[in-house]
Amino acid sequence: MHRSSRVSAQFSMSIDGFIARDDDSVGPLFDWYEAGDVETWMPGHPVPFHLSQADSEYWNSLPREGAFLTGRRLFDVARGWGGHPPNESPTVVLTHREPPADWPPARRDGAPAPFEFVGDLDAALDRAAELAGGGEIGVAGPDVVRQCLRRGVVDEIRIDLVPVLLGGGIRWFGELDGDILFEDPVIHPGDRVTHLIYRIPRSTDRG
Repeated sequence: MHRSSRVSAQFSMSIDGFIARDDDSVGPLFDWYEAGDVETWMPGHPVPFHLSQADSEYWNSLPREGAFLTGRRLFDVARGWGGHPPNESPTVVLTHREPPADWPPARRDGAPAPFEFVGDLDAALDRAAELAGGGEIGVAGPDVVRQCLRRGVVDEIRIDLVPVLLGGGIRWFGELDGDILFEDPVIHPGDRVTHLIYRIPRSTDRG
């Protein structure tokens, strides 16, 4: 893997550790995106979010990834984001299956959808690093994040912690092999959310 690429992962998560219900609905986990009156835009998203001032400042302080790596399940649930991945970042989909029969979609702007489909995690990370051009790689999808954590390649975890107990559903972290120690969090209070940024120290075998 190209070691110049920083790898991060971010999700909205319930207090009991879930990022969605079993049917993939998110309930109140995304309510904070509309909990204020500050228009905040994400590249590629057709309409603005309406965040609180604190949440908007936090959102705008985050680095915009140079590339995006996602699992196939999230890709399918999001229906390929209509060809517009988060932040319009070039995106690698980790999958052993062929793209959907109706892929690529007709994008709103007529541009080709910036997606590639790769069947191996190491190859997907290498390709994402090439596409990122030294920028950050954003990793999404709980299974892919767990695989990257096991590989020791994740530099930062960002948790948008929502004050709700879902009681069940899809866990972000699930079962991992052994302990993974984070540094103390950087905490950003928001409206109906608390943003936590955890750095993960690099181990000696991560280069």
